[in-house]
Amino acid sequence: MNTYDAGMFPGGAEADIDPRLLRALLAVAREGHFGRAAAGLGIAQPALSRQVRQLERLLGVELLVRTPRGAELTEAGRTIVPEAERALDHNRRIARAARSLAVTGSDVLMVSAPMPSSPRGLLAEAVRRLRSDHARVRLSVVDLRDGQQAAALVSGRVDAVLTWHPPVGDELVSEALVEENISALLPRSHPLAGAEALSIAALEAQSVLFPVSERSHCWAQLDAAASAEGVELTPVPTAPTAVPDLVATGLGVSAVPGSFRFTGHPGVTLVPLQRLFGTMSVVRRRDEESRAVTDLLRACRDAARYLADAHDDVWRLSEVA
Repeated sequence: MNTYDAGMFPGGAEADIDPRLLRALLAVAREGHFGRAAAGLGIAQPALSRQVRQLERLLGVELLVRTPRGAELTEAGRTIVPEAERALDHNRRIARAARSLAVTGSDVLMVSAPMPSSPRGLLAEAVRRLRSDHARVRLSVVDLRDGQQAAALVSGRVDAVLTWHPPVGDELVSEALVEENISALLPRSHPLAGAEALSIAALEAQSVLFPVSERSHCWAQLDAAASAEGVELTPVPTAPTAVPDLVATGLGVSAVPGSFRFTGHPGVTLVPLQRLFGTMSVVRRRDEESRAVTDLLRACRDAARYLADAHDDVWRLSEVA
């Protein structure tokens, strides 16, 4: 049992609590494990432990105890958690209100989406509809790693996430939009460039240029499919935006959603990989009340419907989780 100085605030002054410390506590409380919580926040476990200890020192109480299975809330921790949730929710509302005032007469949306994005893909089609029907909405797009998306949504740093692997959390709601084939991305001069379809075994013994860190769940899917066929892939970690250019120069191959063909990159070709599919979902906060986010969701559904109608290898989905 650790001992904390409850009289650490001079003159009885209350502490100003960094929201990062509250998010650290809530992550561990939700996961019951420091390692999983750190992964969900996209930070190292030692950094998360330091944040929790800092919060405990600041409040003068012990909030978590480590157990053989992970971590459990103390009585004080169980009392603080709902207060922390309310405090962060209030901060999110302030941030959203400020963003909506940043441009007079407009709502500003922060969206995370995989980059590079095709000019005729789901994001672009959704943005066109959003701008056509709701001129007051302004969109800013960032590309987050898979492990950063949940924390960015919960903290209010982004308002929605378009992703191939939706993060899970009690505070989040995901809706599957489209499913499509995963394709091998090959240089146009590659011997297999003219094939109608390939097994994932065709990528063995080749350098697979892939954003392993940024799209960790997509890589896990590829790796599992390869293992099921008894082959081993050789990944070369590559920034997402650099993949097509490096493949075009012949430095390796990759695997991308079939809709990547909409980019019209001149130096590469796509060949569908057998029995490999990806699902694009949109994720938002469960308590989201913004009109701009509602408009974005509607635009994403309309874009998904359009793409499914226009392309035989894109399938419309509608599933809220």
